[in-house]
Amino acid sequence: MKGKRFLAITVGLVMLLGIAGSVFAGGGSQSAAKKSGQLHFVYVTPLLSHPVWLIAKDGFDQACKELGIQGDWVGPQIISPEEMTKLVDTAVAQKADALITQGLVPASPVQTAVEAGVPVLIVDSDLSDVDRLAFFGKDTKVQAEALYADVLAKLGPNTPLNVSIQVASLSYEVAHTQMGSIEEVFKKHPGGFKIVSTSESKSEKIQSATEWERNFNAYPEINVAINLAAEAGPACATVVNEKGIRNKVLVYAVDDIDETLDLVRSGGLDGTIVTSFFNYGYQATYWLYQHITQGKKPAKVINDAGTILVTKTNVGNYADALKKRVDL
Repeated sequence: MKGKRFLAITVGLVMLLGIAGSVFAGGGSQSAAKKSGQLHFVYVTPLLSHPVWLIAKDGFDQACKELGIQGDWVGPQIISPEEMTKLVDTAVAQKADALITQGLVPASPVQTAVEAGVPVLIVDSDLSDVDRLAFFGKDTKVQAEALYADVLAKLGPNTPLNVSIQVASLSYEVAHTQMGSIEEVFKKHPGGFKIVSTSESKSEKIQSATEWERNFNAYPEINVAINLAAEAGPACATVVNEKGIRNKVLVYAVDDIDETLDLVRSGGLDGTIVTSFFNYGYQATYWLYQHITQGKKPAKVINDAGTILVTKTNVGNYADALKKRVDL
């Protein structure tokens, strides 16, 4: 990894900046920001145009506007830790004042940013080996408890739970952390519990639907389908509806993109676990700003962004609770 970074910075710097330039929307204005004394924050997202990450962008843009910060929203169009690495390196080369990113990027380039004097805030998926200012994300234990409470209320204590889980990628630590919490909480179910299958969406809705079709054909005993990737919930709901098994399977999603919320309202999904992606941008920016300008630090490195289950009952009024800013 060090060799790759060395190559990117010293041998291929011009090429690197050329690659990054296509997604560094404000890269050309960074020098102007420095001349005017304006702070320059860079947000390296794992998915540049994914609907759920665009919620974080809304929060980032709003905070930058309120605080007079030059903000750059950058990232790959498809999951690519390698591209994220290049963009982090570019932010350091541009002497950004602060960096926000997500844990799919390797730890090494982010730690290099910290050692270069750039304060870093990690969101969504942590990088525990990095000396970050803070991690701001989902509490997987709270998520698992919320899901189990809803399942228990609908199926009762004596129904065996045959659970299938889909994640974006089984190669990511965050996927196993979430599945581990579900297993820990659900194993207390009196009627018995087992995970009958796991699958990957690869962050693609078509891939997600294909995997769910295969899972329901191979394991007709599935009665709880848990989706831990934003695109997977709507894909699963479509497959369940087309197969005519909605009355046999509880379906849960994550995140609050419009399609998912519409399915919660219509009954196509039993619920969706929501974390404040808005605050992944909004509060994260405020924390870094308050750290840089006032020297403040969070009381804890690891912080829950707020984790709730949205159902038909609260879908109309949950959003405001997820936009509350907590100052340092």
